[in-house]
Amino acid sequence: MLITLLVLALVGATGWWQYRSLSSEYVGLMREQQQALTEGAAADLDYKLGVHLAALARAARELGARGFADPEAQQRFLADKDLRAMFDNTALATPDGAIVAIHPPASQPPNVADRDYFKRVRELRQPAISAPLLTKGNRQPAVVMAVPVEGPDGRFAGVLGAALNLQRANVLGDLSRATIGRGGHYEIVTRGDSPRIVMHPDAKLLLAPAAAATAAAVDSAADTGHDLATHATVRSADWDLRLIVPARAAYAPLEQARRNLLLQLFWLGLGCALLVWLGTAWVMRPLEALSNAIRTLRRSPDSQVRLDVVANDERGDLAREFDALMAELREQRLEVAAVTDASPVGLFRCGSDGRMSYVNDEYLAIHGLAREEAQEGWLTLVREEIREKVRQDWIRIVSAAEPLNATRRLHRKDGTQVLVALRSRPVLAGGRVMGHVGTVTDITERTRAERALRTLTAVFDMTTDYIVQLDAAGRVIYMNPAARRRTGIAPEAPIERLSVADFNPPQTLERFRSQVVPTAVATGVWVGESMVWDAKREEFPVSHMVIAHRDKHGKVEYFSGLMRDISAAKAAEQALRESEQRLRMVTDHLPALISYLDRDLRFRFVNKAYQDWFGVEPRQLLGRSLHEFYGNEAWAQMEPYIRAALGGRQVTYERRVAGPGGRRDIQATLVPERNEEGEVMGLYTLDSDITAHHEAEEALQESEARLRTVADALPMRVAYIDADERYRFNNLAYEREFGLSRDQIQGHTVQEMLGGPAYESVKPHIRAALAGEAVTFQSEVSQSDSYNCYEAQYIPQPAANADAIVGFHAVITDITRQKLEEKRLVGLAQIDPLTGLANRAGFELRLGEAMDRSRSAGALMALMYLDIDGFKQINDQFGHQTGDELLKAFSGRLSQGLRSSDVRARLGGDEFTVIMEGLPHADIAVAAATKLVLAMQTPFTVEPQRTISVTASIGLAFYQGGAASAAALVKQADEMLYRAKRAGRNNVQTAPLPTEGGQA
Repeated sequence: MLITLLVLALVGATGWWQYRSLSSEYVGLMREQQQALTEGAAADLDYKLGVHLAALARAARELGARGFADPEAQQRFLADKDLRAMFDNTALATPDGAIVAIHPPASQPPNVADRDYFKRVRELRQPAISAPLLTKGNRQPAVVMAVPVEGPDGRFAGVLGAALNLQRANVLGDLSRATIGRGGHYEIVTRGDSPRIVMHPDAKLLLAPAAAATAAAVDSAADTGHDLATHATVRSADWDLRLIVPARAAYAPLEQARRNLLLQLFWLGLGCALLVWLGTAWVMRPLEALSNAIRTLRRSPDSQVRLDVVANDERGDLAREFDALMAELREQRLEVAAVTDASPVGLFRCGSDGRMSYVNDEYLAIHGLAREEAQEGWLTLVREEIREKVRQDWIRIVSAAEPLNATRRLHRKDGTQVLVALRSRPVLAGGRVMGHVGTVTDITERTRAERALRTLTAVFDMTTDYIVQLDAAGRVIYMNPAARRRTGIAPEAPIERLSVADFNPPQTLERFRSQVVPTAVATGVWVGESMVWDAKREEFPVSHMVIAHRDKHGKVEYFSGLMRDISAAKAAEQALRESEQRLRMVTDHLPALISYLDRDLRFRFVNKAYQDWFGVEPRQLLGRSLHEFYGNEAWAQMEPYIRAALGGRQVTYERRVAGPGGRRDIQATLVPERNEEGEVMGLYTLDSDITAHHEAEEALQESEARLRTVADALPMRVAYIDADERYRFNNLAYEREFGLSRDQIQGHTVQEMLGGPAYESVKPHIRAALAGEAVTFQSEVSQSDSYNCYEAQYIPQPAANADAIVGFHAVITDITRQKLEEKRLVGLAQIDPLTGLANRAGFELRLGEAMDRSRSAGALMALMYLDIDGFKQINDQFGHQTGDELLKAFSGRLSQGLRSSDVRARLGGDEFTVIMEGLPHADIAVAAATKLVLAMQTPFTVEPQRTISVTASIGLAFYQGGAASAAALVKQADEMLYRAKRAGRNNVQTAPLPTEGGQA
């Protein structure tokens, strides 16, 4: 096949070279012939255009001799002249482009002064041929020839032009309809950067943009895929004449020659290939017998094939080498089979179809399969519903060139489950995957052991107990994180050089040698307590367990030590003993009777106070019953409470007892003791002598009655409020104020009585009083129809030891009448008596307050400063009384033009100010000021018979926080007022808006 391909390649290359030479010569000849034809046509067209220009020039000379005086004579000249046979229309134009004669006649001849050809003739005084254009009259595509016309005196008199319609039969139209061969045609395009089509067989393409390239559309002589195009220049018009012949017509003979050549080459190559194939087959026939023998041995290596190993030629050499190779291969196969069959790991080989071609005995044992089930028996170990999917996945895996590492769970036929590790690698031959070889290992037991080890390691790592392992020589081989932290060893620090002596004091080491290790070796485990060192080598007690681990031969390999810190337990035991001693000491010195009764109500513990009260030794009471000790009368009083306590309730009650010192008032408290199941196991009793307390209470009640009588007679409200802000005492004035009884007030908090908003206003004062500070403040309550003002005094009440404040006394006085009188006097001091507006003092107070609010909120505010233009002349002319009436009317109109929240003030004379707060933007203040200026232009009626017209000037300044003072803001507004005066009065002047920091 190789020789055949080489012969065919040689024949094909020869034919291709022959064809390329033939086509190159043919195309070159065709181009030369077509170029000659194109140049002849261009020369002929150039001649005809020259004839047309010459005829037009003769007519221009005749017109010039006759002159331009008579338009009708010029029209007759154009009609009689034989130019009509050569051109589609003619026209005579003056130097300014106006057409004075045209044939055929037109109703409104156009002006041609803007045409390029007209400009060239007028400037150069030479004939010109225009680029293709649309005529102005009938919008037809045309080419215009123009020549200059000179008068009898030789001066330029006009232009004579004639048009060739590109769609009619003329010297250009005839050429467009000429055909060359089968489908060839002429076309004319202008030259330059933007060529356009002058002549084309398709009239739709006239005047359309043409390709800028020349007619050489074929890059090489052998390229027959493009039309054959040639071109020549028409010099008189600076045009390109192109001759285009379609490729199918131009190269048709060449295509026919190529088909004939290919047919000849095909038959030649077929004959050569047949001869080469027959000759080679005859020469290679002896090797075919050897190839068949090799193929048979490849399919069945154990087959008996006779090879000619004695021939003294190439066949004999190959046969002898192959026979030796097969012998070595059989030996290797036997060796590999012996090794794989003895392997403790399952081995397999499968093809790309997923079937096993080889498995060893261990593979079958792991899967529980017989030898005859080797090919696909493993699939029977997979659940039937997913068996086909698993098979397809396996085929995809063994067909890929990627290795496989996976863990699978198999359900064997005997009902057992095994976990296997599967490892395989692809078998590649020439880059193609032939199958996979791999191993199967039973990892069931190993996985269980690893899982148990991980669990145990996780327990060791998370436990707070200390776990240490030592080898037989006492060297440390493992420490869990808790042990490392307690002994100050970093988590990743090496421990190979550490031993048991690094963590235990000498007495513990001696105990290990004498007791711990011998016991652990003899019995396997030792349990006890010992002392070990922490990170600072300070001793602390541990509950200790030592386990001895042995190998399969019974020899001790290592020891494990499990330790738990019992420092807290030891300390708790010591604390418990000390606590019991302290408790006995405390209870014995308490003046109260303390005892513990069991479930049968027998004394199990009594303190020394029983001896002081009843003259009985405490040990004499232990074991006696409560009923027996107190007698029937006292038992009758106590029994209901005792039974309730035994039922699980804590009970407190009072009773009287008779003792050696007389009768006493006792407060008894019974507390049940419960076990883990919640059952009552006994009672703790505490009996306190409250005789003195009762006497003090009676005295206190008498004192409180006297105090209440005095407090109820006072006109102000008096109350006592504890540290939890609850009312504990109040007088009659409080009850009248709230309309509630004493029981409805006491026990409630201040917030419950006053409500949320009122409480928030007094909350800081309550906090101050409870902190130990005496507080006095005033509180105003304004409603639509009433006003009240109170003065409150909060007086702290310290505890008896003066270490804390246990409450405060509230004394609240109604000062409404005094406050109203004060407000009236203050109002009179800040109101202008003439206009009722704020005076200068009121203005300065409200301006400061407004600037404080603006500064804290960052809000924009404005200040207007205005006065009445020419007010002094009005006073001088009409008198001060009329001036005062005008001021009142002016202030009234000022109030009507502003918001209700705006502050209006009269500073004195005719000077007024307005404070505007909470402005979203400055335009609102500017608009209000402008509105005031317009409002004041309406005449004022101050007397029934007198009307006065005035105007107002306004200066406007702004503030939005910052360090600017009230005086500075007033000064700025005053400056704007004087600027308005200088600007002609009756206007508004505005200061710049403030920026950050309050500066403009």
